[in-house]
Amino acid sequence: MLSEEEAKKFHGHLGPYLLLGYIAGKYAVDKLKPKNEFELKAMIKCPLKTPFSCAIDGLQCSSSCTFGKGNIKVEDGNDIEVEVGSGDKRIFFKVRKEVLKKLEELDMQEGIKWLRSLQVEEIYEIE
Repeated sequence: MLSEEEAKKFHGHLGPYLLLGYIAGKYAVDKLKPKNEFELKAMIKCPLKTPFSCAIDGLQCSSSCTFGKGNIKVEDGNDIEVEVGSGDKRIFFKVRKEVLKKLEELDMQEGIKWLRSLQVEEIYEIE
């Protein structure tokens, strides 16, 4: 797993949508406790345009699920939804509509600061 600073370098900057993907991946890794980076599989569904697609890079950086290893899939969608699994265990995340709406109103730095002030459960519906 890359640190948040390393994710920033990988992506080119730290933005709130990168952070959305990063937080979901980190939470999943912490909860699922995979034995190695090959055990996890991830799927992310989001609008395939910036800034929403930045969540894809965040998820790759925190989960170690990458296109190169083939253990991440991306689908076009209207919301930001993430599923991460390890063996028979799965976690499903959906960014809350009110979070996306609020991020639209904030500039990049305000969005980052605001996301960092929230608990994971306040950002996502988690199943």
